[in-house]
Amino acid sequence: MDLSRHLPQHPGYRYVRMTDLAGRAQWHTSPPRVRIEHAVLDVAALATDHLARIGLLAESCQSRCTTADRLLEVLRERARMPHRAFLDGALQDIATGTCSVLEHGYLTHVERPHGLPVGIRQRAERDGGRTLYRDVVYDAYGRIVELDSTLFHNSVRQRDLDLDRDLDAACDDRRTVRLGWGQVFGRPCRTASRVARFLRGGGWPGTPGPCGPDCSV
Repeated sequence: MDLSRHLPQHPGYRYVRMTDLAGRAQWHTSPPRVRIEHAVLDVAALATDHLARIGLLAESCQSRCTTADRLLEVLRERARMPHRAFLDGALQDIATGTCSVLEHGYLTHVERPHGLPVGIRQRAERDGGRTLYRDVVYDAYGRIVELDSTLFHNSVRQRDLDLDRDLDAACDDRRTVRLGWGQVFGRPCRTASRVARFLRGGGWPGTPGPCGPDCSV
């Protein structure tokens, strides 16, 4: 759109001015549309807060519409981008396996800032004819952390699958703890202390550290 043009507003439509439209658009589609990576980054930049941004990025990658690596590539090509540093860091975390807002919160609020060991994320395991995905696995200590985002996945079927995963882990002599939203975002420091005790029960020799001057660890 020519920068000098002023168009009347129409209900249900919103005009957006952008640079490099020729490079961002897929002209061969009908109708032509902006590439998914640019669209995701634009919407994430306009989100109300960081949690909403993480949710959008994680859901876009989890839905297989795009990948964290492709989003990072486009982000780093763009000359201007609100919240660039945050989006870059969040996408790097998603690229390592954090597939939801709750999983990213556990990484950035509980595990990383308190010096807990780095878990293996989204570990695929075979059980008969099906594939199970563990949220965070601490192999050396026989411990598993599952992130229970029941605000969004609260069906009876999903709950049944979660309980099955916990039972399978117990049968393999691995202990599982299941964390929710309040523990990760409401009480991350207290949760870090308790996860540290959980890991020490499996042989972790370390000690958690405080994330800041007001941390209770």
